[in-house]
Amino acid sequence: MTRTWRTPGSPRRRASGGFTLAEVAVTIVIVGIGMLTVLERLNDCKMTAAQTRNVKLARNLALLTLGEVASGQFQDDIENGLSGTYAEEGYPQFSYEVIVGDDSFEGASAEDGSFDTWQHQRELEEDRRAERARESGEEEDPKDREEAFEKVKIRITFVPKIRVGGTELKNELVLEEWIPWKQVYGENEEEKAAADGAAAGTAPDSGGGR
Repeated sequence: MTRTWRTPGSPRRRASGGFTLAEVAVTIVIVGIGMLTVLERLNDCKMTAAQTRNVKLARNLALLTLGEVASGQFQDDIENGLSGTYAEEGYPQFSYEVIVGDDSFEGASAEDGSFDTWQHQRELEEDRRAERARESGEEEDPKDREEAFEKVKIRITFVPKIRVGGTELKNELVLEEWIPWKQVYGENEEEKAAADGAAAGTAPDSGGGR
């Protein structure tokens, strides 16, 4: 029988098909990094979805408040601005600010939010209609056209702020809408008196006939 003698200091041959402790440790580290990356991506997707939901809800709430302004609910108070939350609607984390005319929100930049392009198109249509009136010979006073509508701007802010990939996303939305002046402020005393006088003048005579 032949024997194989191993000389002292010679390396042992590893059994085929096995893994060393170092290889197992490296594999665990790689798998752990992969799982961590996947979890971070999933969290980013979740935060992005939450931001999309908040922005969509903020827009719907803004349109709701603008509709209330257009219906004349804030005629007595809107000139000095409005502010509040949507706690009664079930969204206490959303708050609003409303300003009119050329006023700007405190702490806002020149481009402080989204612009309602539909209302912008309506404004352009008003200008085109005025241009057609001038071409037809019916001159229109630009001052009267400016006073026919009032610019109403609303800013919706929601908390908490959301971070995606280390970047803090914007937690506010701004919309502008041009609303007829009378719907925003109501009729002034002169217009109301003139309307009452016209109504009285056209009322049928209650006195005796000939």
